[in-house]
Amino acid sequence: MARVGLIHGLGGTAATMAPLAAALRDAGHECVAVTLPGHGTSAEALEGVGWADWLAAVPEVEAVVGQSMGGALALAAAAVRGSAVRLVVAVNAPAPDPDALDGLEWRQSRGHDWVDGPPLADGEEGYARFPITALIEMVQGGLAVDAAAVTARVVLVNSDDDDVVDPASAGVWADALAAGPATVEQVVLTGGGHVATMGPAATRLADILLTALASP
Repeated sequence: MARVGLIHGLGGTAATMAPLAAALRDAGHECVAVTLPGHGTSAEALEGVGWADWLAAVPEVEAVVGQSMGGALALAAAAVRGSAVRLVVAVNAPAPDPDALDGLEWRQSRGHDWVDGPPLADGEEGYARFPITALIEMVQGGLAVDAAAVTARVVLVNSDDDDVVDPASAGVWADALAAGPATVEQVVLTGGGHVATMGPAATRLADILLTALASP
């Protein structure tokens, strides 16, 4: 049985990963679901924290599962920690995107300090808006991930109906990971939505994760 870290996306909380955590515990795995710094209180708490704080909060575990930004953090942790991480499952992780960074910095230069977030999933706890600095931190962090340094097995899951992150992001990550020794698998999740951990395909997502954990 594995020790699994569960990492939510920007604006979410550990509760975002609760359905996966329940499935993992039922199967006998140990789960560590964290609420990242600046989350779980008010959106203003995101001011003054950033990628380095979030990455430091990723548990020291052999398998890391991340939703959205949490998926990028899972890949970043695997790149830094090497063979200590044997499995990464990144769900709807946004691809590194320099154009997105340019757009955010342009908006910031025009005096925009806050950005409205996407609608929350049914039952999801999270923020409805973000300081633009937090979005910049997220995008800069994704661009800084050394994908070629990842040695773990990586499963890239993307929902075919994600209306927040381009489903093509999984392919971008796969190409970046191909420069290194990681073993990469891409899985399309039908009808999962962006927050697939809480969507109608959550059971299917749990099955994908359990299968990955059972593989050598």
